[in-house]
Amino acid sequence: MSRGLWMVAAVVLVLGCAAANASIVLAGQVYDDNAFVDEIIAIHGSWTNPAAVIGPNIMSYAQNNPPDAEAYLLVGFADNSIVNGAGPDFVLHEAGGTLPGEGEPAKITINGVTNTYPTVYSGVGGTHRAYIDLGDFGVAPGGRVAAVQLWGLYSGLSGTEFMAIGALNNGEPIPAPGAMWLVGVGLCVLRGSRRLTKA
Repeated sequence: MSRGLWMVAAVVLVLGCAAANASIVLAGQVYDDNAFVDEIIAIHGSWTNPAAVIGPNIMSYAQNNPPDAEAYLLVGFADNSIVNGAGPDFVLHEAGGTLPGEGEPAKITINGVTNTYPTVYSGVGGTHRAYIDLGDFGVAPGGRVAAVQLWGLYSGLSGTEFMAIGALNNGEPIPAPGAMWLVGVGLCVLRGSRRLTKA
């Protein structure tokens, strides 16, 4: 390979590493830039602005309205996953008042296990947050999760107002079964073509 191509490859590698290490501060918490929800997988019930939970956004929120105990949002991570590591694994940001105690509880289901967490004032504007450990949902240490189910709750104030979910223990994306099948087929084709070229 020529010296010029090596230089281009080195520059691309350095820029790629620099981009991979970018971070975002949201309500005082530092995250990797890809640590946030990327998609809404399912919506059940009536929700105001459900897309507000996508990305690092605390300027708007998703809320079940009118209140319905059966309403939920199933949200997913496409370019990352949440890993069960040391300490809390992700943070749920919720819109609340500007005083401690004005946040609404967050009801979450992962792997069929449902827990409810209080949200605590973050000290930034009208945002509250809950620090959540995947171990509470039976996820083994090192296990990964790519989807979180958020339930509409109404405790007498305005109801839970979901703003953002950010992974503290951020991992590689979990490949879809179809993608794994495609990789397997590709490897078989490569192996077959290598055998043909040797023959």
